[in-house]
Amino acid sequence: ADIRKAFSLTIDRKALVNNVLKDGSKAALGFIPVGLGTNADTGKDFAKTTQVKSAVSYDLAKAKKLYAKGAKAAGITSLNVNLLADDTDNSKAVAEYIQGALEKLSGVKVTITAIPKAQRLQKQNSGNYDMVVTAWQSVFADPYNFLDVWLSNASYNNSGWKNAEFDKLLDESENKDGNNVAARWSALQKAEKILMNDQGTIPLYQANTLQLVKS
Repeated sequence: ADIRKAFSLTIDRKALVNNVLKDGSKAALGFIPVGLGTNADTGKDFAKTTQVKSAVSYDLAKAKKLYAKGAKAAGITSLNVNLLADDTDNSKAVAEYIQGALEKLSGVKVTITAIPKAQRLQKQNSGNYDMVVTAWQSVFADPYNFLDVWLSNASYNNSGWKNAEFDKLLDESENKDGNNVAARWSALQKAEKILMNDQGTIPLYQANTLQLVKS
């Protein structure tokens, strides 16, 4: 967990969206994107009220300390990581940025494997990767459809990250509190915070699509 957190802290998400992507994408506040869910009672956005800042912050000094702690606990002096990405301009640019960020940690070496999306998905779905640049888009506008990716038994969860309390909260949000808006919202918020506090994933940015519309 310390190494995962250290990796996240090396990434300056604002620099990534402003200097690399330059397409209007926004730095991630968490795994849930802004605009996906709104509290029915308060009108407040889920992502803006559930943020775990330490999980999406840039702090290289803290990253180095956490990495040293994690590496010592794991008994390693060096770490060679393969970063899987699509062979598109955007994906390769993001991968190269992450490569440069992570290699600021002593002993970390990152190799990028950029391949067609179909091949990347095949590797990802089989769990045949160290790290992967990937994205998620929900099929309905509710935080649950982002969080359920990380359920222990989810077909999309090929990362190996599992958390029993997280599973319990998502189960309650659907089967116990389905008709209790406030309780359901609270359960989903707690689940997001568990995912982020444990750095089960490293959110990067909320993607933007540019369109030219004729008046």
